[in-house]
Amino acid sequence: MKSWTVRELSNVVGSLEPLLGLRLQEVQTSAQDVVLGFYSSEGVLWLWLDLNAISPCILPWTQLPLKPAVAKTPLQLFLRAHFVGKTLSKIESSAEFGRVVTFHFGASAHLEVRLFPHGRNLLAFSDKKKIAWQKPKELDFQPEFVTRESPARDLETLREQWLQMRSQGKGVQKNKQGAKSSVQNNIDKKLKAIQKVDEELKRKLDLPWRAIGDWMKENQSLEVKKDWEPFVDKRRKLSWNIDQCYTKAREAEGKIQGTEKRLESLRRELEQLEKNQANPKSQPIQPVAKAKPSLGDIEAQGRTLRLKDDMTVVAGKSAADNVKILRKARAWDLWFHLRDFPSSHAVLFRNKGARVNDNVLNEIGAWFLRTHFGAKAKNYSGEKFSIVVCECRFVRTIKGDKLGRVNYHDERVFICSMP
Repeated sequence: MKSWTVRELSNVVGSLEPLLGLRLQEVQTSAQDVVLGFYSSEGVLWLWLDLNAISPCILPWTQLPLKPAVAKTPLQLFLRAHFVGKTLSKIESSAEFGRVVTFHFGASAHLEVRLFPHGRNLLAFSDKKKIAWQKPKELDFQPEFVTRESPARDLETLREQWLQMRSQGKGVQKNKQGAKSSVQNNIDKKLKAIQKVDEELKRKLDLPWRAIGDWMKENQSLEVKKDWEPFVDKRRKLSWNIDQCYTKAREAEGKIQGTEKRLESLRRELEQLEKNQANPKSQPIQPVAKAKPSLGDIEAQGRTLRLKDDMTVVAGKSAADNVKILRKARAWDLWFHLRDFPSSHAVLFRNKGARVNDNVLNEIGAWFLRTHFGAKAKNYSGEKFSIVVCECRFVRTIKGDKLGRVNYHDERVFICSMP
């Protein structure tokens, strides 16, 4: 299908006027499509955004001509959270850039659709939050060259050509899309992670602990300005509040450095993914190898059990070691502890989504019991113990507790016999 001209795009945008005043009801996304459904008295009216590289386009439909290959994406979740239920109030196309169309949903939310060949994108803005279909680039003005021999196609012609293109691409191109979808999904995940970490960094930078401490120290008063009152405990002495502010400031500055490193790492990973997507032949995508955790890396003492290349169990020797191991764990790693019995902690480091069957749990349980009881293990031979297991996202250390105790929930209990 030949790429649209600016004139053709302008004609289609003009045909979208019936959507004004309608409420967004449905959002469907796939690796290359974003489909929006607007509620009307005559039924749902659809707007199909095709973000293919060669001829990106936007087409209105009263009924969906095709069934999109729906996939859950960060963009879909964002649109459902911030746009569904809102009314389309305005549609405008950029006079400067030509191929940019903006859909306004009230004063606080809008979608910016860029339909440049090899530069297509969709950006969603809601209040101070935003997300993009792919990493956005700076817009550059490019003049549109129109030849007299190429008359503008009408809406029906564009629809027919688009349907023909999609039907032809159903066989051979399907596998290509599948190969690209995993890359695009990884890029979307990285963009979402970067957005979250960037927001977290801004929040930490905005904390005024040091400024409050300096002000109270200089003025020798707890009567701070109204914005700072939540950070001051007037029930306590001035000296305590000053010390508290400086302590919190040092903690925040340490966390800021870690967050900046994490943000820099995510951006490097995103850049590599985008290079792989742009040059799939010259630089094939390789699965990211998961680092095998070691007690040396964690700077803790204890025992290690290697089950598979993607499964390693680490148990601490002391309360401090247990806390270090737990802090090194990811949200999806599994945490083990004896139920109603003081014991060390163990963490199973695994790839995200890796299945852990009962045989693996029993192997880990037997090793954990032998490790915990040590030389006394033979005294408990054949005895059954209840072991708690849950994902590390549900485990929280108790602040200030020197015994290394934790709070946990959403646990599972299984029975294991001492070998």
